[in-house]
Amino acid sequence: MRDLALPVIDAKPRQIAQLPQKDAGTPKVNSYCVGDAIVFLNKLRGKGVKGVATSPPYNKAFNGRGKKPGSNWKNSKLMADNYSHFEDNLPEKDYIQWQRQMLSAAVECVGKEGVVLYNIGRKIKNLSEDRRQEIVDGFTVRQLVIWNRGSSHNQGGKRPSILPPIYELIYIIAGENWRLPEKYLSEFRKWGDVWRVNPEMNNPHPAPFPLEIAARMAKLADGLIVDPFAGSGTIGIAAQEIGLPFILNDLSPEYQKMFYERQTEHFAHRRLL
Repeated sequence: MRDLALPVIDAKPRQIAQLPQKDAGTPKVNSYCVGDAIVFLNKLRGKGVKGVATSPPYNKAFNGRGKKPGSNWKNSKLMADNYSHFEDNLPEKDYIQWQRQMLSAAVECVGKEGVVLYNIGRKIKNLSEDRRQEIVDGFTVRQLVIWNRGSSHNQGGKRPSILPPIYELIYIIAGENWRLPEKYLSEFRKWGDVWRVNPEMNNPHPAPFPLEIAARMAKLADGLIVDPFAGSGTIGIAAQEIGLPFILNDLSPEYQKMFYERQTEHFAHRRLL
């Protein structure tokens, strides 16, 4: 990876509410922290993190979605209300710089032995597709996974200019010594680099992560896995199911509460089966 020393941007990601940011020291294993994503990752350098798996806000400025007649957004109110404690509408230049700083911190966090799994959506604007190359340019992308969601999750298919967009991207940014964990090789061969997984439909978070995608990411890490933009905490639930340690983080205390409620409900249900 070439030199990625980056200046600190002046325009920080805007929070909807000014939250008191308490420094709780080094995040604890199997916990959910509330705070800034980059600060969180910097605290975990040299702490044995094997994987950073995350899906950040896409900077799509959700405000207004779901309000138009005939909208096909299932969670239209949540999409219109945007994320809790975060406005997803940074100037594009600032958003790219912020995400590059986060990825730099993530790469430092996992070192030569680990892997960063970065899920990001494409942008199709002004009749041109953007695979967010400006964000990942210069990082060591080992492979690009196509997440085939199976159906379009917006109104793109109703426009005469483009085909319905049905996939997202997962960039595998790996340390030079990282290799696929041998105990899951048969599964990896079956998956390939195009993952056909339906989107999550029963999660109150505005941009939920399917448990199956989170489980695949956890298996690729096969060790302590962290998520700096954890949302409802699906990475943590997947890691716990597999028996791996995790540490989660998000700006929102509401999502922290959501995770602990989901975790309790999920594993209570598992015990009944």
